[in-house]
Amino acid sequence: MKDGLLRSGEFAQMAGVTKKALQVYMDKGILIPDYVDMENGYRYYAKERSSQIEEIVKMREVGLSLDDIKDIFDRKDSLRYLDILHKRLDQVEKGIAQLEKDRAILQFRIKNQSMFLNPPALRHCFVEYQPRRAYVRFPINPYQAKVDGGAAWHDALEAVRKTFQENGIPIKYFQNVGAVFDMDEMRNGTIMYSHAAIWPDDTSLFDNVEYLEAGYYACMFDQRYMSDGLAIARAVTTLMDFVKTSEYTIRGSFYEECVAETTMFDFNRMLYVVKEEVPIALDPQGE
Repeated sequence: MKDGLLRSGEFAQMAGVTKKALQVYMDKGILIPDYVDMENGYRYYAKERSSQIEEIVKMREVGLSLDDIKDIFDRKDSLRYLDILHKRLDQVEKGIAQLEKDRAILQFRIKNQSMFLNPPALRHCFVEYQPRRAYVRFPINPYQAKVDGGAAWHDALEAVRKTFQENGIPIKYFQNVGAVFDMDEMRNGTIMYSHAAIWPDDTSLFDNVEYLEAGYYACMFDQRYMSDGLAIARAVTTLMDFVKTSEYTIRGSFYEECVAETTMFDFNRMLYVVKEEVPIALDPQGE
């Protein structure tokens, strides 16, 4: 100890920081030693300076930069300090928002992969009531599922991907892309894809959000590769036959919602669990 001062090692130990931290604070001009021995370079600090160390540590714990801390100490301006705190709070809130989005994506992917370990009953037709739901359609080159198969669906996905890129939508939201069928063509016996579609939880990223009205839907789960045009045709035909046999009235378009997808580590093709669904009225009069 020199005239009531502590050498840097002693002071660091008392203040609960490292000597390296003291060196950094000195280099940044945040915490200048009270005395430097010019003969040996030893730095000395007054014990009372530990309160300044404590304040620096608190500021660092909430993410303030060393430059911000120096600015605060140099200016000694409460308004400037408050401004820096508000800016840091904005950064934290943006970070929290991003983490919440990342958590939602991870939860989605966990649910997605779990679907293949414990899939719903497949190729079983049923009726369920669905609430009003948001979805987004993407224009594609219409094609016949049974004829054009996987190549056309690949082109459709590329069209959706391009839309994402052009609108600055993060690619992590490009998943579980489903489809809409042309109902007029279906009534003529042709299974024709007219649009790609997604059912996003977060609609704030999209300008062209539409809504499926609440009501009853005839539904069926299926598992297949999108390149299998015959399987697609069989699934759609099965559900449409169910609607016809049950004497339900179709109230809108036929949708193919992708509820899970995986490569199963075969990156040449994608395996899907899809939910075929069409809005219906439960009686022949359409009510």
